[in-house]
Parts: sequence; C-alpha cells; structure tokens
Amino acid sequence: MSSEQGNTTDDATLKSRLELIAESMDRRDFSAALKEIIQLPAIARNPMIISAQALCMAEVHKEFKSAVNMCHEAIKKDPKNPEHYYRQGRILILSGRKKDSIWVFRMGLRHGRHKGIIDTLGSLGIRRPPPLDFLSRSNPFNKYLGKLLTKFNLR
Repeated sequence: MSSEQGNTTDDATLKSRLELIAESMDRRDFSAALKEIIQLPAIARNPMIISAQALCMAEVHKEFKSAVNMCHEAIKKDPKNPEHYYRQGRILILSGRKKDSIWVFRMGLRHGRHKGIIDTLGSLGIRRPPPLDFLSRSNPFNKYLGKLLTKFNLR
C-alpha cells in the first residue's frame, strides 16, 4: 500500500511541476521554467518537455545550436505537433536565422493551425515581389526602386 501511495504522491508532484512549467512558459519566465524542467526526472521527459527546455535554453543561456538540436529531436519523436515547430522557429529567430525560421514555421503549419506560428509569421511580415522581376532581388536597382516606391505608397 505504501508504494502505491508513494506513486500517487510522485504523480501529483510531477503534475504540479508540469503545470508550473506551462505557467512559466505562458508568462515568458523562461528561467523559472528551465529550473523546473531540470528538476524533472528522466522518465518525465517527453517531446513537449524537450522542446520547452530547448526554447528556455535559447532564451536564458543563448545556447542556440544545442537548442535547435533538441527541438529537432522532439520533432523526430512527435512530428505532427506544431508546437515543436513553433519553438524551433522561435529559437532560430533568436539566433538570427530568420529565413530558416520561416521555413520551419511553414512546416509546422502543414501539421495544423497554431496561433503562435500564425502570429509570428504575421509579425515578420510578407516579402513583396521585386519591382522588376527580371532582375534579381539583390540587384541594387531593384532594392532602391522598391524602397522608393514603398516610401511614396505606390507599392
């Protein structure tokens, strides 16, 4: 009987820790969430916890490479959950890899609608086509013509 009671206590403690992690992540208090995640037993480390830990590591310690790898592992274990793609995309944005993050966000949207992905893609903005499509986007004439047209609201 005492072992059953110990398991229910452990389950209750684990559940309360998971709720604390979720609340900390919602408040964007990543250092508190990371502290709770580190204290979790290895058996409780599911893909959601792994990707949450990755985002916290990127936000708090700026460990982008290991964080991206951890998110990739979470995606391999649970590929149909857009939350993992959202977290990996956020990590990529933090590391300055905007183009890669947009690709990851779009991959996440293939597996379902996710408010965070949609909002983040909206805040990143939409790239308009170049004014002269026969020139490359990086052509200086195209760049400055686009800026000029935008300035005068002709585009």
